[in-house]
Amino acid sequence: MKNDKTSNQTVSRRSALAATTMLGSVTALGTTVPAKPAQAAVDNDISVAADGKYERAGLKKDVIKVIAIQSQLIGVDSERPKPQMRKNLEKMIELIDSANGFIPGKQDLLCFHEQPIMGWQPWNRDEALKVAIEVPGPETEALGKKAREHGCYIAFGSYVRDEENWPGHLLLTGVLIGPSGEVVANHWKQHNVRLNPAWTMFTTSAYDVLPRYIEMYGEDAVLPVARTDIGNLALVTSPYDPDIHRALALKGTEIEVRFSSGGFSQTDSKSSSFFNGNYTITCNQSMSPDQPGFPDAGGSGGTSIYGPRGVELGMAKTIHEEFVGTRINMSDFRRRHKLPDMPKALVMPVYEKYQPPWDPGLSLDYIPDDLEDSARYLNGKRNW
Repeated sequence: MKNDKTSNQTVSRRSALAATTMLGSVTALGTTVPAKPAQAAVDNDISVAADGKYERAGLKKDVIKVIAIQSQLIGVDSERPKPQMRKNLEKMIELIDSANGFIPGKQDLLCFHEQPIMGWQPWNRDEALKVAIEVPGPETEALGKKAREHGCYIAFGSYVRDEENWPGHLLLTGVLIGPSGEVVANHWKQHNVRLNPAWTMFTTSAYDVLPRYIEMYGEDAVLPVARTDIGNLALVTSPYDPDIHRALALKGTEIEVRFSSGGFSQTDSKSSSFFNGNYTITCNQSMSPDQPGFPDAGGSGGTSIYGPRGVELGMAKTIHEEFVGTRINMSDFRRRHKLPDMPKALVMPVYEKYQPPWDPGLSLDYIPDDLEDSARYLNGKRNW
């Protein structure tokens, strides 16, 4: 592995203490993964460089090959989920083999859309928890075998349950499996954008339980970056949140991997790369005739890869299943890349005075049962 000298933020209290604190376990590359809480003080250093030389691991190669897999979304029966979940997982494995096949060649990063294992249905929370996976668990173990076989990283979005630490909460996370076959990162959705007063997401975001989340994992894990040997990756299930994408860029995100199941905007993805100067991969589902509620082309396609300044590097040609790939010269990118020039003194007084429509931590007191119950509860908690 190449040596990569970074700023003095590279060796911090966070990296030194992470192995023994509630922040999580540390991989060989220094990536942190939220783990079970331990009886130890949480380190609240936030990994933002003061000199612009952001924290990163050395690269294993100069140029990486990336494929975003636009595949079908097939919702399972929550009363008998295992057979269809197994079929969906087998389809993922088939696509992983194909993406690493003779014509495309070995890949370094494969990205799936949101919820390829369980699909989507208008479930209530109890039903969704029945189809949610554990991380790590049997599904990540099966995908990990393929990651080891092909020597690649695999990323996907998923409903996740954690009965030991977050009983009753339905999580939506971005999962990254490394070439070792192990889970490298499991990034929570940071924030649910509430756009509809009649219904809204009932998944628990980090914002919804923020005080306890920080207590368990530390402040740096609120907006996490996986610092791997193919680049700094952020796994994002929070669209339409430009402030989150800017903050992740300030922490040194080089590749933002976004997971979608119909609800995304190419303008949002492109502008994020344009303004933050990094790469944005947005993986959406293909047309899915077997998916209840989505029999037509609505919300399908559009899987894309954008580079710095919003340059289009890859775009799905159809709404059907296909691979969208590109090569990224990470060594060259790192030589040229600068963190965003944010006029902090101008904007922070406004940010500090701004009152959001909802306070953080509202799901610590009540966990909504379904989309309508979530809207009802949150409508009664509005600040304005």
